[in-house]
Amino acid sequence: MTDSSRQDSSVSAQYDAWARVYDWFWARYLDQTLPVARQMADVKPNIRALDLACGTGELLRRIAEDVPGAALTGVDLAPNMVERARHKLADVPNTRIERADAHELPFADDTFDVVACANTFHYFTHPSAVLGEVHRVLRPGGRFVLLDWCRDYWTCRVMDRVLRYIDPAYETCYTLSALTTMLENAAFDVPVAFRYRFDLVWGMMGAVARPIET
Repeated sequence: MTDSSRQDSSVSAQYDAWARVYDWFWARYLDQTLPVARQMADVKPNIRALDLACGTGELLRRIAEDVPGAALTGVDLAPNMVERARHKLADVPNTRIERADAHELPFADDTFDVVACANTFHYFTHPSAVLGEVHRVLRPGGRFVLLDWCRDYWTCRVMDRVLRYIDPAYETCYTLSALTTMLENAAFDVPVAFRYRFDLVWGMMGAVARPIET
């Protein structure tokens, strides 16, 4: 894969700096979003699940508490996030954390039953490339669970404008319609798509997508 289709390096640098305080600083936000992602993922024992851009591994930790028999994998591009996630999940069996770019996943085709991506899609430099990789590593009948900011809410539109100027790592957030179209163009069926908001500021959207055999 060429450099022009990889993740911009500014994301890794920014989240390396965030790693030590991330869980503390974003505690309420995580408590309002990760349970939604966990419910959408609906991980069962003996399921192989991947958390894309897993950060400190908090979503995986919560899944492991509920489903101790699942085989859990996380990838993140920021080395300090990977280190934090490995430390957090060190005592959890059948769990591994790897440093990897979501644009070029180090897994064979048809590896996972579930791929989850929570609170990260707005940072991906080339989202269509990421969706192509998700489609590739999902097993037939698997599902992709995506939760992210939603541009349909005016607060997110304001935040989107501001972050474009002040955050070199930020790309863009999407409307629910744009996200659904993007998934369909990447050969996914999208049986579930919804929006919700909390704390007046945060407007979120979620989707469950299933790969279409091409």
